[in-house]
Amino acid sequence: MIIGLTGESGAGKSTVAKFLEMSGFYIVDCDGISRTLDTDREYVAQVESAFGADAVFFGGGQKRVNRKALGQMLFGKDARSGNVEKLNAISHPIIIARVHEEIAHATEFGRSVIIDAPLLFESGLDKICDVTVGVIAPIDVRISRLCARDGITEDMARKRFAKQKDDAFLRANCTYIIMNDESSETLAARVLAVTEKLTKGTK
Repeated sequence: MIIGLTGESGAGKSTVAKFLEMSGFYIVDCDGISRTLDTDREYVAQVESAFGADAVFFGGGQKRVNRKALGQMLFGKDARSGNVEKLNAISHPIIIARVHEEIAHATEFGRSVIIDAPLLFESGLDKICDVTVGVIAPIDVRISRLCARDGITEDMARKRFAKQKDDAFLRANCTYIIMNDESSETLAARVLAVTEKLTKGTK
């Protein structure tokens, strides 16, 4: 079984992924894959070509993506219309190829796979999933978490949210929804309830 896991920034998707991993699912972490691209020569060259020399820097003996500068170009003071789509066009094909490699490895051993992907629907990865799970939370909670985690302003957090699928979309398109608006114990219980349905193959 291939399960797509997605959610709004700051909703707690990574925490849900950890609970699911403890239940025996194999996690394909798209954020983790994305971070490895920062030193991938082909990816770095394409980012520099698309966004300019400020989007990269030289460190550790090689060129790397400057995530902070690139973030400003996507959501900050240097943001331009179409920049997010431009970056996705560069990164998605590489990430999708690596996701397929990991899925092949996991399914070879008969394991069910969780594709942990913030841009599950935007990348088209939802099309290879048997079911999808969306993690949501109240916007004030999400803003607080994201600002604390990434050291960004509330305005930048809201700009990120504006580029993502919202509650209404996730509720309409995901097989299951997990609301993360209470304690970690409550979240764990909600994840367990969904896990039981996934393992039984029921909705």
